[in-house]
Amino acid sequence: MAKKNAVWGLDIGQCALKALRCTIDGDGNTIVADKYDVIEYPKILSASDADPEEMVSEALQQFLSRNSVVGDKVAISVAGQAGLSRFFKPPPVEVQTLPDIVKYEVKAQIPFPIEDVIWDWQQMGGTVVDGRTVDAEIGLFAMKRDAVFNALKPFDDADIDVDFVQLSPLSIFNVVCHDLIDEIPNPEDFDPENPPPSIVVMSMGTDTTDLIVTNGIRMWLRNIPIGGNHFTKQLSREMKLTQAKAEHLKRNARVSENPKAIFKAMRPVFNDFVNEVQRSLNFFQSNEKSAELSKIMLLGNAAQLPGLRQYLSKQLEMDIGKVTGFEKLTGAEVTTQKSFQSNLLSFATCYGLCLQGLKKAQIKTNLLPREIVVERIVEAKKPWVLTAVCSAMAGLTLGYFFTTSNWHQSREEYQGPSGITWKTAFNKVNSASSTSASFLSEDAEQKLLLDNLNRMAKELTSASEQKTTWLELQAALSQAFPKDPRIEKLREEGVSKIDPQKIPFEDRKELYVDHIESMFVSDIEKWYKFIEPFHKKMRIDFAEEVKKAASSDGVDLDAELSEDDFGADGGVVDDFTDEEADKVSGWVIEIKGHHFHNSSKALVELQAGKQYVLQSLIEGLLTKEDVKLSFDEDLRFTYSDIGISFPTICWVSKDIVEDEILFDPATAGQAGGDAAGGMDGGFGGGGIGAGGMDGGLGGMDGGLGGGMGLANNDDEENENLFKVRRYAFVVQMAWTPRSDAEILKAREDRLKAAQEAADAEAANAVEEQ
Repeated sequence: MAKKNAVWGLDIGQCALKALRCTIDGDGNTIVADKYDVIEYPKILSASDADPEEMVSEALQQFLSRNSVVGDKVAISVAGQAGLSRFFKPPPVEVQTLPDIVKYEVKAQIPFPIEDVIWDWQQMGGTVVDGRTVDAEIGLFAMKRDAVFNALKPFDDADIDVDFVQLSPLSIFNVVCHDLIDEIPNPEDFDPENPPPSIVVMSMGTDTTDLIVTNGIRMWLRNIPIGGNHFTKQLSREMKLTQAKAEHLKRNARVSENPKAIFKAMRPVFNDFVNEVQRSLNFFQSNEKSAELSKIMLLGNAAQLPGLRQYLSKQLEMDIGKVTGFEKLTGAEVTTQKSFQSNLLSFATCYGLCLQGLKKAQIKTNLLPREIVVERIVEAKKPWVLTAVCSAMAGLTLGYFFTTSNWHQSREEYQGPSGITWKTAFNKVNSASSTSASFLSEDAEQKLLLDNLNRMAKELTSASEQKTTWLELQAALSQAFPKDPRIEKLREEGVSKIDPQKIPFEDRKELYVDHIESMFVSDIEKWYKFIEPFHKKMRIDFAEEVKKAASSDGVDLDAELSEDDFGADGGVVDDFTDEEADKVSGWVIEIKGHHFHNSSKALVELQAGKQYVLQSLIEGLLTKEDVKLSFDEDLRFTYSDIGISFPTICWVSKDIVEDEILFDPATAGQAGGDAAGGMDGGFGGGGIGAGGMDGGLGGMDGGLGGGMGLANNDDEENENLFKVRRYAFVVQMAWTPRSDAEILKAREDRLKAAQEAADAEAANAVEEQ
């Protein structure tokens, strides 16, 4: 099926038929080439023994056998020498009278009876001042009627409907304006006394060359009766060769055995061509005193003649530009093809025809005979007109009979089969309608009341349905990390870089976060069952170490430690019961970090390594009762209230690692990130290192976080080099998101249970007394 708004540009040349199909991209501006074809004739059409009509017909049949034009517009070109181009500057006249001026000039400018030609015109440049057209130039383009119909005959024989007929040099002009001129001035800003530079385009065909001089607003045309075939004929005469051999030798002159002899043989044609071009340009500049010629561009396959570009540049003393592609033509399936690239210069005419068919051209004239246009419009509308007339007649006939019948049956006196007249029925309908309107009004009032009640209920309950957000969780977790009051004070004073000389790394009461990850678990009970023994052992081991340290200070801790000292659920209200195991889902949160709180003193006091993580982060998550949440700044919560349970150290470094930190106060930030735990960024969606469902815990070995850099300097004398003891860890915990109402309820239950326990303890104390 043909694409919408596709246009075929067909150029029947002397040597070959060239065809290019273009469309407009979805952006409405980009021209896309999606098909092309090149069909060479057995002979040149102008050869004495050639049958042009037969060869063109065969080429068109071959084209149609490989391509379809159904549903597409078709634009064709005719040679420049077959048409007539005239330019004139009208006096300042009112805009609406300009067409009358043109009609008058047509009779004076065209040397044929007006009824024997097909013509069109276009205004080029000019501005409107006080309703009058000023500084305009009118281009008149015409062809003899017989020549137009001769050009259309091969297409009529091939059943191809042509939509546009355009002179070849005007198609070239459209390509120049669209692709080769970098910037075309606004016609209203165009100054005839100081026009922009013009470029000279020579489109070399087989027998003639179209010379076009333009600045994008105005143009000047001339047809030079010298083309590529003249070089072939000259070579054939001088070197006694057949036409075919001479053509082959001309195209491959550079790689022949004696290229100098070939160029010498063609020298007369070179000279004649340069003389014709020079004479044409001199004539143009004599008429356009203010025009400036910037460069020459060569188009047409004949322009690929070896040595032509260099010869013209030397003789004309002008820069000869080389066209290597059409920058604004896209469509890799065409533009990158080898056969398209080798014939690129001859596709300019086809490209210009497509631009006009797609309404992207400067020149919009069309030499298609008006009677053909009208005939096609009528033919296209005939079936619709006939169908419409027949439908109207049938409708009128049926309408008459139905109207007569309905009129009879719609009288008030008409009595139906039931014996009831229309008048009686109308009275019953009016009564029922009144009752229905009353019910509808009452129903609308009830619906309005229901909507108001639903809206109020939604407003009252919506707040309790909001689940704790990730940002709320992150803010709550940050409160569990230790904060060094000395560093906090310095930060409040505006100090962003903490000098290790004043507060050593090993003495800072901080944990540094490398990253936080999360994983959704549909059955959190599985994770709980896996992590529970590790959690309990972690707490028992820590309590035993605390007992030893306290006993050395004379504190009596002889009672045997057991799991009951810490609660079977890790200090959390009973979140995971066997009955609800299959119903509970949640998230496993993993925090990977490190710290430098590993001084000799801290090691002796059991406040280093794993013990420091337990004393600071784990104990905070288990016992902290002053967690602030954004939805109620006045209340304080525990982490169990918001659904966090079983914080467990899943992995730690084997040993405390000796490292060095290069700290430059002028450029570096503090070690390890944020002093409050370095909690920056959200929770990632990645996997958890210690998932607990498929085997071992963790195995995650992180690097240093935050703004700290490990030392990479062999200079031991560097005063900014500090030795540290680094200890890495991984902590996991479960989080079951809760709404604000659920968090408040959990807090209320916890406080109630604590009060009941306190009351029971007081009662026992009274009884013991």
